[in-house]
Amino acid sequence: MLDLNITLLFQLANFLIAIFVLNILLIRPIRDIIRKRRAVMDDLRGEAASFEEDATQRMADYEAALTQARRDASATCEQGRAAGTEEQQQLLGVAQKKAQDILAQTRRELEAEAQETLTALRGQVPALSAEVAEKVLRG
Repeated sequence: MLDLNITLLFQLANFLIAIFVLNILLIRPIRDIIRKRRAVMDDLRGEAASFEEDATQRMADYEAALTQARRDASATCEQGRAAGTEEQQQLLGVAQKKAQDILAQTRRELEAEAQETLTALRGQVPALSAEVAEKVLRG
């Protein structure tokens, strides 16, 4: 059975002194270290959240800038196409005008040449008629 004597009181006193000493030497410093680590971890979590939020904002800004750049590029491309089409139409109009002028000039030259040839042939008709009549009469 359990004896209750003075050694129990000494053991209890010894236990309480050991708890008190351990509390001063071991438990309080460990609690302080744990408290400091929690504070550091909370600060790091806050910084990590801040960095994540900053990264998210930067990514959103980047996406917006990229979208705007694509829109600008598309608009510039459309302007270039429109300008190219307009220039093509102008060049086509100038080319058609030149072609019509060349055709008109060629027609005038052909008509003038045909008129000259006709005039020359009409001038030769009396001489050729006389020659043909002479050959017919001799013949």
